[in-house]
Amino acid sequence: MIRMIGAAIAILLCTIAPAIRAAEPTVRVSAAISLKDVLEDIIKRYESETGAKVELNLGASGQLMSQICEGAPVDLFISAGQKQVDDLVHSGLADESTRTVVAQNSLVLIVPADQKDGVKSFTDLSQTSVKKISIGEPRTVPAGEYAMQVLKSLKIGDAVKDRLVFGANVRQVLDYVARGEVDAAVVYKTDAMQDVKDVRVVATAKEEDHKPIEYLAIMIKGAAHAHDAEKFLKYLACKEAQKSLKEYGFVLPEDSQANNSHPSTPATAP
Repeated sequence: MIRMIGAAIAILLCTIAPAIRAAEPTVRVSAAISLKDVLEDIIKRYESETGAKVELNLGASGQLMSQICEGAPVDLFISAGQKQVDDLVHSGLADESTRTVVAQNSLVLIVPADQKDGVKSFTDLSQTSVKKISIGEPRTVPAGEYAMQVLKSLKIGDAVKDRLVFGANVRQVLDYVARGEVDAAVVYKTDAMQDVKDVRVVATAKEEDHKPIEYLAIMIKGAAHAHDAEKFLKYLACKEAQKSLKEYGFVLPEDSQANNSHPSTPATAP
């Protein structure tokens, strides 16, 4: 009799367990693809510590913004550019009061690792010997927008415009260099750090040549899991998450002296 009861309980637990898991709220986060590696690590730890679930959607910030505008189910948006966040706020789709600076980054010039001679600085890009230069599509990829700002600031924009190869996102730009399909490219420092075997950093853009590179997180209005998304946003400011960001090469807001043109809210530990 006892065995029968035990077996019945076991069957019942096996039956309801999937339903319990399905009922667990899943926080839907759309984030700039340059955050891919560090966010995957942070989310893994967050899920292990809290039992919560996070669904990560990665892409170019402009593309992700368009998805949200078209009604994609998103609770939290983390953009590599300010414009995308501003557009969502102005459209009434994001909650301005939750705007938070999660991290910052820098812009670097990279070449294939086996390239011995050639490009050594941003100004070298104007040389006719440099046939192909890759940057992100400026209209949708913040890294591409920052890259154009640098090229214009150095007054070489016109000289290189016909040799630019646009990538759908910054990771695609990185791949172009890794495969030797272009002579040079402009990406974030953190992306270059993910492929030290195939690419080499030859220069870092001066901060005054482009707008501050900030990763801005913001809650989407009407989010199905707003409370849980807020918890995850706060977790990004905890010591472990901040440690991960640093290890992956990102700069924390309090560590940066860059001037911010928008009154963004720095992340604070819960």
